[in-house]
Amino acid sequence: MARPRVTEARREEILEAFARCVARDGVEGASLQKVADEAGLARALLRHHVGNREELVLALAERFCRQSLAEMADLVAALPEKKRLETFIAALFAPGYASSGEDLKVGAALVNAAERRAELRERLRAWYGAFEKIVAEELGRAYPKAKRGLRAEVASGIVGMAFSADSLTPLGDGKALFARSRRAALRLAATLGN
Repeated sequence: MARPRVTEARREEILEAFARCVARDGVEGASLQKVADEAGLARALLRHHVGNREELVLALAERFCRQSLAEMADLVAALPEKKRLETFIAALFAPGYASSGEDLKVGAALVNAAERRAELRERLRAWYGAFEKIVAEELGRAYPKAKRGLRAEVASGIVGMAFSADSLTPLGDGKALFARSRRAALRLAATLGN
């Protein structure tokens, strides 16, 4: 019987290999054989450590969501008290805020695959909802008199702009796009003060 730490380390290696394959080939194109080759393991070991292909997809989504929300929590924890919201929005719209281009590709591939996978769709909706909630909480700190529903709407707009800007990064001109999007997000947030 494998030791728990070894099994967990092997599982993480497999998920890292799967993430590289998904970033390169998409969820559908990342075959178990490609993942096994990328990880340097026999294909049977994938099933042993992670399970079948659908379990592998869900495990990758869980890992992606957990890491993304942990990065967001770290960002929020590091925010200054002065100009907190401005700093927060600037960070969300900074080129390279997401930990890597590979992470952006993995996230996009998972979202695209969710159309045909109900369980994946629910996990990603929960992740997106948590992301919006964090933004709404920061808006609430900056605009405590604004109604909760309005903060949620503005948070949705800001998150949508941030994800859109991230998704367009491969087209180039990212700095200008992020700068315009950051200014638009700040203007949208300022409507809560009216």
